[in-house]
Order: sequence, then C-alpha cells, then structure tokens
Amino acid sequence: MGIRGLFLFLAIIALVPPAFGEPLDRAETTYVESALYADRAGFVPGETTWFALRQDVRDGWHVFWVNPGDAGLPLTLDWSLPAGFAAGDIVHPAPDYIPVGPLASYAHEGAPVFLTPVTVPPDAAVDDVVDVSIRAAWQACEDICVPEETLFEFSLPVRAAEDAPVSENRLLFVAARLDHPEPLAVPAAFRRAGETYELAIDDWPDEETSDVFFFPEEEGLTTPAAAQTAAVSDGALVVAMKPGWIDGPAGDALRGVLRVGAGAEARAYAVEGSVAPGTAAPARPAPALMQPAGNVGAMLILALFGGLILNAMPCVFPILFVKAASLMASAQHDPKVTRAHGAVYGAGVVASFAAIGALLIALRAGGEQLGWGFHLQSPLVIGLSAYVLFAVGLSLAGVFAVGESVAGAGDDLAKKPGAAGAFFTGVLAVAVAAPCIGPLLAAPMGAALTQPAPVSMLIFVAMALGLAVPFVAITFAPGLARALPKPGPWMQVFKQALAFPVFAAAAYFVWVFARQTGDASLAGLLGGLVLLALAAWLFERSKGGGAPALIIRAASALAIVLALAPVFSARPAAASASAVERYGALAVEPYDAAAIAAYGAEGRPVFAIFTAAWCVTCQADKLTVFSSEALAEAIAAENGVVMVADWTLRDPAITAALERLGAFGVPFYAYYGPDGAVTALPPPISKRDVLAQFGRVSE
Repeated sequence: MGIRGLFLFLAIIALVPPAFGEPLDRAETTYVESALYADRAGFVPGETTWFALRQDVRDGWHVFWVNPGDAGLPLTLDWSLPAGFAAGDIVHPAPDYIPVGPLASYAHEGAPVFLTPVTVPPDAAVDDVVDVSIRAAWQACEDICVPEETLFEFSLPVRAAEDAPVSENRLLFVAARLDHPEPLAVPAAFRRAGETYELAIDDWPDEETSDVFFFPEEEGLTTPAAAQTAAVSDGALVVAMKPGWIDGPAGDALRGVLRVGAGAEARAYAVEGSVAPGTAAPARPAPALMQPAGNVGAMLILALFGGLILNAMPCVFPILFVKAASLMASAQHDPKVTRAHGAVYGAGVVASFAAIGALLIALRAGGEQLGWGFHLQSPLVIGLSAYVLFAVGLSLAGVFAVGESVAGAGDDLAKKPGAAGAFFTGVLAVAVAAPCIGPLLAAPMGAALTQPAPVSMLIFVAMALGLAVPFVAITFAPGLARALPKPGPWMQVFKQALAFPVFAAAAYFVWVFARQTGDASLAGLLGGLVLLALAAWLFERSKGGGAPALIIRAASALAIVLALAPVFSARPAAASASAVERYGALAVEPYDAAAIAAYGAEGRPVFAIFTAAWCVTCQADKLTVFSSEALAEAIAAENGVVMVADWTLRDPAITAALERLGAFGVPFYAYYGPDGAVTALPPPISKRDVLAQFGRVSE
C-alpha cells in the first residue's frame, strides 16, 4: 500500500467508522478462506457493480498473480450471469516476488483482495432478483502446490440508483484499491537492447531507484528469477531484464507492474508502455514439440497415420472383432449392402471424432484448461462406457439380442436397424480409442489445440479417417470381402468368444472408475452392472405380445434406470497431495513444480511421468518400461527423483505443466536437470530413453 496510501486510509477510517458486513458468500478450502463482497446493495441499470474476492491465505502459503512466474496458476472466475450482464477482467493487487529455489513466483501472500466489475444492461428491470454463480479456481503453494476451487452462489436485486446505496463493506474496496498499483502517468517504452530487454520511463517521478523490479503481465516474456538492474539517466529510469522463453511481446503495447522500494515503503505502479519496432514477436508459434513438420499438409498426414495405428491399440481390438463378425456375415451378400455398412461405420467414427474435437476447441477458447482425453476425466463418462461395453458383451454372449442374428444380418444390413448399428459401432470405436492417444498422435494433437479452429478440425478429421479407413477399405474391396470365411454354425461360437475381450474392456473401465471415485461409488457401479445384466435377461424374456410381455419389458426398463443412478450420482474422489506410491518398480512422489525447483537447487534431477488410469498406453508403459528394477536402481544411483503427474481426474496444475512442455495429452515424460534444463520426451518411450537422461545409456 505504501506510506502515502496508509495515511490516506487512516484518514478515511477517521471520517467513516468501519462497518464490515456479511459477505454475499464464503468458502473455506484447505489452504485459503474466501469471501465475496459487493460494493453496493444491488445492481443498477446501466451502471457497474464491483465485487471483491478476499482470500485469507494460510501462513507460509501464497496464491498467484496474473503472471505466476516460473510455475503456478492464477485465479480464474467463471461467472454465470443473465443475458446482458457482463463480468470484466480480474483486477489483481500488486504482486510479491517469492523465490522458490532457483526459480521465482509472482504471487500474493496474506489476505489479497481481487476486484471484478460487472456491467448491468440499461434495460434491466428494477425489482428483478438476479441469481449469480461463480466458479472460482486457483492454486495455493508452499513447498507443494495444491489446486483448489469453490462455487459462490448468491442473489442481488436490481434497484434504482437511489435505492442501491454503497454497501457497508465500502472500506474493504477502498483498502483494495489502495493496495492496487497506482497508474503511471508518464510515458514508458519497452525495447530490446542486445541480449536484454529494457523498460525506459521518461520523466521518472519517483526519487527511489533501488529495489526496482518489473512484473510483466505476459507470461514467459522475462526470466522470473533473474535479477533486474535499474538506473536513472537524464531523468529517465531504465530497467534491464533477462528475456524469457517467448520471443518478444505479443503486440505493440506492454502492461505490467513496477515495484519500487521494499517493505512498508514499497510502492507499485501500473505501467502501460509502447513496444519499440522489432521488439514485438510477429506471432506466437506453437510449442516446439508441436510444430508441424513443414506445413499443415504434413501434420494432416501424420494425423492420418496416427489414427491408422489406433486400430492396433488394445483398446480398439474388441470393437474391431465385433465389426469383423458382422462383416463375415454380410460379405457373402450384396456388395452394395457391405459398402453401405462400411460407409456408415466410417461416418460414425468421423462424426464422433469431430464432435469431441469441436467441444474441446470450444471449451479451450472459453478459457478452460483441457487436453485430449478430458471427457475421460469424468466418472460419469467412464461409468457409462463400462455399462455400454458390458451390454455389448452380454449381447455377444447371447443373453439378449436386438434385431437379426449375426448369421442373417446381411439381408437387412442396409435397413435402418443395420445402419444405426454400424454408426453406433463407429461411435463406440472412438470412445474406446480415446484412452490410446498413440505414439504418432502427440504432435498432431498438440497442433490441433494450438492452430486456428478450421485447421484444428481438419486434423481431428484426419485422425478419424485414419481410424476408420481399414474397415471401410475392406468393405469397398470385394476381393478382400469375399476372401473372408463363409458364414456357418461356427459363427455363433465366434460371436460368443468375442464377448470376452469386450468384457475385459468393460472391466478396465470399472477399474478406472474405482480410481476416480472410491469404494462406495464402486459398490454402486458393480450393483448397477448386476441390474444391467438383469435388464438384458428380462428384455430377452419379454419378446412376444400381450400384457405379460409389457410388464416384463417395463421391469427391464426400471432395472436400467436403477442401474444408472449410482453412475450419475458418483463424484470424483479428493486427491491426496501427499500420497506416495510406486509406479511399476519405481519409488515415486506426486508431481509438484515447487518441489522440482527445490530438488534442482540440491543438484538432484527429476523425471516426471504424466499419466492417467484411463490411458491404456500409460498402463502398458508402466508394466513394461517402468517395471524394470535395473531402471529403478540406475535412477537411485544418480540421486534422481521420479514424480508422477496423475491426470486421471481434472488437475489444472498438470494441464498447465503439459502445455508448458508442448503436450496436450498423456502419456508424456519430462526430465528436469539439476541445471534447470528441461527435456521433453514424447511417446513412445523406452528404458534406454530414460537411462540416457540420467547419463547411463550403456546399461
């Protein structure tokens, strides 16, 4: 706040007695107590109401500024407001410089207050009551970093200006504004000078030139932990900074906070300066690992081959077996029917891939931190996937049948039930392929999430075509189709045998569900599977006419409804930040950016494994590469640390870490050297790759 701000605040308190009222809503998480206030007693048509989020942070902990520095996630507020109402950007207090080993954080300690304006439409009806909800998310850090979030819900009336006085929490807003940087009224310019950046401020108004530090709002523009130097020449203050990992500012204007002085005498200025020609970066490239290999065409080819390889992944095998059964039955019939089956299956694959891709692109554009596989971080999606696969297995095993038998399926393949079944199989193929990103899909997936939306959608469609093309090609090649075995009694046995890989896939999703939720939810899901089996058996018994059949079918429907209840009511289990377990043969600890910096300061390298329970490729690596006792001994001999970033459930800190590495899905691996250098290791990975990072390639 500074000494002048303190005197002003004390003068205001002398004139206006303090009157702090109850907040609109409050929440208490593990490390932060949050309370939300409004600066007036209601919304006024055509005017702005300010809201203050006050966070009491546990001693020794901090939350982050808009640019968090070397690691961390700033506060985000996702407002739900009626049409016409609009929330502005969060106004942060001036940040503190917090060293973390060889790194640094730009953050807030104590009790920071964040302000947000909400504009009210002029036609808002007086006396209406406005319901508001705000999803707040942030990261709290000490020696470890923990993502936290909460939901604020409240209602405020719309009132005429004379009926909406300033609230009794006015002193909170006065203090918050005094704690925010003071606008700098003199010209400022940002430029490159050799190997450094310089911020030059003409007509420097402050007598102080020691303890000067500039916090740019743009993350990665400067090296957060690097020392800055300041000097005054001809009345201008020049601050020299070490460039960061991005090549210049994004535009022709630069914003940030300049801190001058230390302790209670520190002052903070909000700086908005021009960027000298040649300093600004012309465009932000995608991270290095995600750069297209030459052009978009090359990336589309890579996406096509990546999708093609998905057909060889263990998660897709069961669905291909199911399609093989229907193809064998139909191949001896009209080729037009076979081609129709293949085309509709392909359409199901492309439509599903495109839908997931479009949703992911839209959510990321809206500010969500998501990567490929985001839908699998939901217990609801995992539980429903287990149910669908279990039902498919029951059908293959003969517990119930829908439509014609496999042996006679070719006659009606082009009819509505056959076409719908082919399309659904394509959808199911994408659903079970999602856990297997595949070794060739890391680069195109990253490009799809960094390119403009039309290019991104082309990449997703290319991946879909790669997944669909083998089966579609067989259906459009009569010679291949006729070479398949002829239908016969063996088909029924083959069909029933296919149930077991499908049951195995369902069991895998049940295991993932248990990892995401806990014992109580798992018990509900297992009970739901029993009810689903009962529903399938009753459905088969209900075939025929008359009242008894209707009653049995109603009982089958009721069993399905009861089976769905535990899945829809399941909630993610709370993750334990202190949990330590083994990963294959490796002793590991949870991923923590601050701990990585601390280990680096001790001269210890860190190998980070980004994984998820729903990622089949991750589990395969765990059972092969990381099951090696020799690998564990080699890492221990180098005094190395292995961290696991578990992305099974949504974790903004892990998502942000993946993005910094140029990755947008798992599996992914990174080596943090004791010298601060970071080496990203996209899949596929081998024991030799890991040993090479620890300097033991000969083993």
